[in-house]
Amino acid sequence: MNYRKLQQLFWPLAMLLVAACSSESSGVSAGTSGTNTQSSGLSCNSNSNAANGARWMSAWGVTHVTGTAPVETTVRNIARVTASGNAVRVRFINLSDQPMQIGAAAVGVREGATGANLKLNTSKAVTFNCGQSSATIPPQTESFYSDPIQFKVNNQDDLAVSLYVKGADNPGEFGATWIESYKLPNGSGNQTLEDSGAGYGLIDESRFSTPPGLPIMCNGCTVYALRDIEVLTTDAKGAMVFLGSSSFHGFNTSQNGFKRISDLLSVRMLNEIPQGQRNTIVNRGIGGDTLQNASASRLERDVFDTVGVSSVVVWVTNDLSSRSADEIIVNYQEVIAQAHARGINVYCPTWIPGAQSLQANLNGERAKLNDWILNSGECDGVADYNGEVEAPGGLTFLPQYNSGDFIHSNDAGHALWAAATPLSDWVGKAKP
Repeated sequence: MNYRKLQQLFWPLAMLLVAACSSESSGVSAGTSGTNTQSSGLSCNSNSNAANGARWMSAWGVTHVTGTAPVETTVRNIARVTASGNAVRVRFINLSDQPMQIGAAAVGVREGATGANLKLNTSKAVTFNCGQSSATIPPQTESFYSDPIQFKVNNQDDLAVSLYVKGADNPGEFGATWIESYKLPNGSGNQTLEDSGAGYGLIDESRFSTPPGLPIMCNGCTVYALRDIEVLTTDAKGAMVFLGSSSFHGFNTSQNGFKRISDLLSVRMLNEIPQGQRNTIVNRGIGGDTLQNASASRLERDVFDTVGVSSVVVWVTNDLSSRSADEIIVNYQEVIAQAHARGINVYCPTWIPGAQSLQANLNGERAKLNDWILNSGECDGVADYNGEVEAPGGLTFLPQYNSGDFIHSNDAGHALWAAATPLSDWVGKAKP
């Protein structure tokens, strides 16, 4: 019997065995809640909340992309979390047709604003399946949890999730970010618990230069295998998901600068909203997407299956190059109906005058769409991002907010949009 046939027979059995102990996509294990506790006292296979009112909440997330897999080495994924707490768990994804071998994992706090160094004595091993040091994540797995681990984390900490990617036949499963993550040279083996960042290069081994007028390339701006980081927290009552295209992704903002709207709003959240009333911020932006595609293929996984989700900010803005305002409005209405059925609010910024929408700028389709967003009352809240940056005549950006490609705004534009967002109103909105 050949290897492929063995694999086809083995994986259904393996998935059943894994399900007996590990968390499912719902976050609830196959076992009884409260059983199989670790030495920390945390249940390793349940979605139980804490006696002090702390809840599991997604405090960071990404959208799935693909790339070239690491080979027998350690990656150090960097993620800035948006809640404080005393326990964390990591949610993985593997949409490929290959198993993923995680030989070891650890979490620590990054030292400094960039790079792979960890603060001394913050690194702690991450376990799987009720105390195992390694895990095999089966093919076509949308959600695979680590065990919860006792780990103190503060809102705005840069967590470093280090993974030993074991072997040479792992899938290229990544998540899109706008900050660097890192990788040791292929063949370096397991260095997950080492504090030093010496020897780490960019996770995608890239260092592109950017031709003038084109979207800025973000070098090393992916994470390997991660989907979410969840925190057991009393900080937040819900998670606000940013479902978007390249502007939410961060195109043409400063790499490693945390200058995107969502980054800036997470700081506003910390400074302006009382503890216990906040939302975490989960950025699901990906360059090039359309609302038509996002509503059909990303809504369930990227929004509705986010732990703690209470609202979604919808700003996926590439459709006007080929579709009418009326067609896009139908997509919005579909998203709103599905979200409301789950008790989730939908917030809608207006569309900016990107070059990809030139014809729509000329024929009034973008203006028609923005009028519907601002005046129909169908969204649960709105923000007029367009009104902040549009030049007179409605065809392009005001020059001080144009990043240079006439599609994306710069850091100053993102700061303007974050300031114009009615954050307290959105956070305080009752469920639909």
